Amino acid sequence: MLMAIGNKIKSRDAFSMLEVMVAFTILAVGILAIVPITVFMLQSNIHNKNIAQARLIAEQYAENFRAIDYENAILMDDGDTTDLDDIINPDFSDTVDFEGQDYVVSWNIATNLPSPGIKSVNIIVSWQSTVDDFTHRLDFLTYKAAVSR
Repeated sequence: MLMAIGNKIKSRDAFSMLEVMVAFTILAVGILAIVPITVFMLQSNIHNKNIAQARLIAEQYAENFRAIDYENAILMDDGDTTDLDDIINPDFSDTVDFEGQDYVVSWNIATNLPSPGIKSVNIIVSWQSTVDDFTHRLDFLTYKAAVSR
């Protein structure tokens, strides 16, 4: 059998102001912990997009080199077969703009390497990092191709 208690309000029927403030503090700390992870993920996405675009640019240049004549001026060797990996003084250079990001495409040529009748081409794609204002690094990707007679 149930008995009516009347209009008396129990003291535990609502949250106190202190409990609400503690709950909001815990929520704020949790949100603040997620913010650096989100920023890092966004920076990683931008960096990975730049790498993917650089790879595509390098592959397009490699296909263009394979399609042109072996004696084309763009594939002329400067005579130094040890400079394939030289990113400071490349044999040739070009700039490609994609979605506001500049990519510098450089390539070095070595004739008769690894064997006679083959030109080795080392394509280097570099770009200035735009991830943040404090980090100014030069990233690059190398892509090797060969052109034969």
